Amino acid sequence: MRLYLYAPAAAGSVASLAFATKVMRTVLDRRYYEKQGVVFSRTYPFIGSEADVSGLINRNKTRDYLYLDHPATDFVGSIRGFDIQLYAVNKQTTEILVNPAVTGKYIDRDTPALYSFGQLSPSAMTFQKITTEHFGDRKRNLGKGFDQARIFTISSRQAAELCSSFTGDDAPLDMKRIAGDYTRGVMGEFVWGEDAMGLTVPFKDRDGTVSDVPFMFALNETFTGLRFYSNRFWNRVYFPMATWPVTREARRLQHNIKHLQHHLAGVLRRTPGPGTVWEHVATGNEKLGIATEITRDDLLTASIAGLDTVQNTILATLWYVLLPENAKWRDAIAACTGEHKDELVEACVSETLRLSPPGSVINNKIVKDFDVDVEGRRYLLKTGTRVMPNIHALHAEYGGAFEPERFLQQEKGAEPYVMPFGKGRRSCPGRNLGMVMAKNFVGQFITSYPGARITNAADKDVHFNNLSHSQLQIAIGPGGATEGVATADSCPFLSS
Repeated sequence: MRLYLYAPAAAGSVASLAFATKVMRTVLDRRYYEKQGVVFSRTYPFIGSEADVSGLINRNKTRDYLYLDHPATDFVGSIRGFDIQLYAVNKQTTEILVNPAVTGKYIDRDTPALYSFGQLSPSAMTFQKITTEHFGDRKRNLGKGFDQARIFTISSRQAAELCSSFTGDDAPLDMKRIAGDYTRGVMGEFVWGEDAMGLTVPFKDRDGTVSDVPFMFALNETFTGLRFYSNRFWNRVYFPMATWPVTREARRLQHNIKHLQHHLAGVLRRTPGPGTVWEHVATGNEKLGIATEITRDDLLTASIAGLDTVQNTILATLWYVLLPENAKWRDAIAACTGEHKDELVEACVSETLRLSPPGSVINNKIVKDFDVDVEGRRYLLKTGTRVMPNIHALHAEYGGAFEPERFLQQEKGAEPYVMPFGKGRRSCPGRNLGMVMAKNFVGQFITSYPGARITNAADKDVHFNNLSHSQLQIAIGPGGATEGVATADSCPFLSS
């Protein structure tokens, strides 16, 4: 009987000791880095900086904004649960993290996203080490499917069809919904083909009702739901909590994950549509003897890569271009044709991605102690430390004004140091696809509706990123779409 009574107390004592040991290790690691000159953000025991991060998320900002006010340092430190996390805040330290050739040391992949949308595709390359078997082959197979000409054709057609469907009545357009429809349609057709994309899958909504909905809708909603759920306070402090089925929302998301994966198990037994990403990946992986589940996960990642990120890039670009103070860029896009229009739109999208990157895309962990030298300042990075570039800090170096001209006619080597899609071997393989999709929609919309205006410009805390709830309402006025009549000769900003 006494053993029965003492067992819980003993287990509690062991757990308390383990917790105290981890806390002490974290405190010592912080002091270790502070002695080297690393500046730490305000932190609290165990919960680190997450209280302040919650305040940012409530204002539609990402955690990266927390580390913008330390211009004189190389690394800014933070604590997430028991982990020390260092943010590189300048070009020199960023290059060390994204380019192993600088130090000759490999930095492992270790991202909290494994516990959010990674639940959909845990075997995908996004969550694997570069040293994983067939990693390079799998990336090449994806690359073969990422046909620039095909994504241009699909996105151009769908952007034109969508923009021509607006009636021009008095009701503002809900651009968040429209951009979501566009990205789902384009990526679904591009990855899976029209036939497979149109299949339905059981989906449980927030009220608990299960109904059959289009595959890409279910995938997009589940992906976004996982991303938002993982960013609840305690799920950020201890990442694995996002996978625990202890809440109704977690159980709902896991229900939808199960049905999406089951659905794809059946789809992958079919014959891929010709020219699709599915065809290239399935064919290449089959020759290598790669398991079907891995092919499924790589294709799932390819499907979701262009959803929220491209959607928010489109929303942010339209926001900046249609603000009254930036009217010259809207007018220039509407006036230009051909390659000149494409250059202007790309510059506007690039400047938008500088000002409002959708989110952090590189999360890594030190796997072996190594020294780094930053202009004579030396740091010893310890095994187990999380490291990542602070993309917002890198981009903020160029100021807060919307100035797309910085991306036009730049001399070689004078381009801004920006990396909205990451950099190096871990950069997003679909970055060029995303740029094409965003450019085609923005260019088509501005050309069709040069008089469009934002109706919710007075909203507070409008920031577009993958964790933002910001809306974009646009009135296009009566008359519907108009055809551009100006010629490329009237294009400003591009005169020789």
